[in-house]
Amino acid sequence: MIAMLKALAAGNRGGISVLSALLFVALIGFSALATEYGRALLMKSEDQRVADLAAYSGAVIYNATGSTTSMNAVIGNVAALNGASGAASGSIVASPSGDGNNAVQVTVTTSDPIALGRVLTGSTSVSVSAVSYAEINPASSPGCIIALSGSGSGVTVTSASNITANHCAIDSNTTVTASSASTITTPVIDYGTTAPTATSASSINPPAGQSSVTEAHVTTADPLAGNTGVSAAYAHLGYNSSGTCSNVSGDVCYVQSPSAPSVSGGTALTFNSVTQTGTLPTGCTTTSHSGSSWTISCTGTGPFTFGAFTVSSTAHVTVNTSAAATYNFNGAISVSSSASATFGAGTYNIAGGVSVSSSSSASFGAGTFNIGGLTSSCNGATGYSICNGSGVSMSFGGPSTFVLAGGIYSGASATLTMGSGTTNSYEIGKAANGNSIYSDSSSTTFTLADATGSGDVFQTSGNVYTGSSSNLTLPAASQHDINGNFTVSSSSNVTLGAGTYTMSGYFSVASAATVHATGVTLVIGGANAASNPCSAGASYCTASASNVTLTAPTSGTMEDLAVIGPPPGSGSWPSYKSPNPTAGATISSASGGSLSGAVYFPNAPVTVSSASGLGGGSAACLELIGSSVSVSSASGTSSACTGLGGSGSSAAQITLVQ
Repeated sequence: MIAMLKALAAGNRGGISVLSALLFVALIGFSALATEYGRALLMKSEDQRVADLAAYSGAVIYNATGSTTSMNAVIGNVAALNGASGAASGSIVASPSGDGNNAVQVTVTTSDPIALGRVLTGSTSVSVSAVSYAEINPASSPGCIIALSGSGSGVTVTSASNITANHCAIDSNTTVTASSASTITTPVIDYGTTAPTATSASSINPPAGQSSVTEAHVTTADPLAGNTGVSAAYAHLGYNSSGTCSNVSGDVCYVQSPSAPSVSGGTALTFNSVTQTGTLPTGCTTTSHSGSSWTISCTGTGPFTFGAFTVSSTAHVTVNTSAAATYNFNGAISVSSSASATFGAGTYNIAGGVSVSSSSSASFGAGTFNIGGLTSSCNGATGYSICNGSGVSMSFGGPSTFVLAGGIYSGASATLTMGSGTTNSYEIGKAANGNSIYSDSSSTTFTLADATGSGDVFQTSGNVYTGSSSNLTLPAASQHDINGNFTVSSSSNVTLGAGTYTMSGYFSVASAATVHATGVTLVIGGANAASNPCSAGASYCTASASNVTLTAPTSGTMEDLAVIGPPPGSGSWPSYKSPNPTAGATISSASGGSLSGAVYFPNAPVTVSSASGLGGGSAACLELIGSSVSVSSASGTSSACTGLGGSGSSAAQITLVQ
């Protein structure tokens, strides 16, 4: 270019004219760039204004609802109203102020067209963006004990209770009362009707370093009304606004018992200590017989169809342990009288159920198990698919898939293991007595392996029940669907694998029972009509001296949600479940137990008594949200759960910080 200009300069006057033209083009280009750069600065200023408006509006909504979905909807609407449709995106981040608070970050990106300037750049547009941060400053502290009803007792702390909420507010839409030598420690109390009171040697104190408790006469909104986890929990429960089951596949209240497998043909076989009666299926032979031991070998993969299969009187039968195959049983598999049976891996279609009794044992390799219900009585009821009697053992290898038309029973001092590894699946029906899983008393050990693989499910169409002193371990699974009640009897030990447990009935833990549940959310639709172990009408009940350690998930949709009570609604509920929006939580626990996460009963009372260890220590959180909250003869440390976004206090401040 320079050489060409020199050549033109050395030439004639025509060259001077060309040079002038080229310089004129460059001058126009640079002038256009300057003009369009100035317009881009103006556009950036406009984008900053929109980003500031959207960030502030998004922070207000997020503070009120704890919902990023609602927050982003508002951000998008504000941007669209200001001419930046589709150009704004928001997220929750740590505030750039460095004070530890959260902030809503909004980025607005627009495109400024280049007209004359493209002569030099070749580009048709330039991208312009602006970023804004709106800090959520809980100046009056987020609420962690919240009574939402505008009538009634509000928040009451009595009978020498000690509630410590050093970094969060006590909120009530009526009043807050401490009495009978009780103590409340909190920086803020928000009240709706009457100023807080402390009577009978009680006190309401600020945390160390604060001169007095800040009191605000404000209305507290439900902090979880728009929470995505709560909304998902209510939808999956499956009751509609009139209180009836929506009858939509995938809803918990729609879960029904699977159909029994259809098997025809086959001949009944009986083995005892000295004889075998009946005919084996084609392709199968008894290949060895030594004393009371029998080995059945089947060539190929089947299917091999048997009739009823009975092993008794100290006999031991082994069926094809070398290769997987398909086995059909037109009847039940029964092992009794100190006998044993070993079945290889494969697919098992058992029309009449599996029963082990009288000091016997049975084991199956990994596979798929389609099992119908027993016609004979097991624990006083027919219809169990698996009946593991007292003092016996039964095991199923894994990974395995279980499709059971009836329930599962494991008797006193028995051992039952279902599946192994992490990729097992369970569809469990119920027996005639309504039970899907029954772990009986006296040291029963009943274990179901995890169901965390793709496509794995855990579903029961009836109740889960543990007898006194039994041991039950349920699998980790993303979702546990229980179309019934969950009852933990006294002195039993229950381990709940991680995941969400959605039940159409109630959840009840009796005295001296132990429950371990980490990474668990309980979603409850029902209420206990009986008065044992808690007062009638409780939806979630842990009785005095029970040892319950329940810790909510720390990430995901259900982050920091420990217990979600019945959804709002009224109408004709299923008879034995009797869910009710006003069915509350009754919480009592031994010193070794803890509760970490939010307990959410917006339409029902939350009652805490004779409990200690609530809150789970400094690294955990505890929010109690009910129509009213009553604490007596208890101690606990409450703190706001950051994963819920949340504050019940209306006094939080929103500040643009950058």
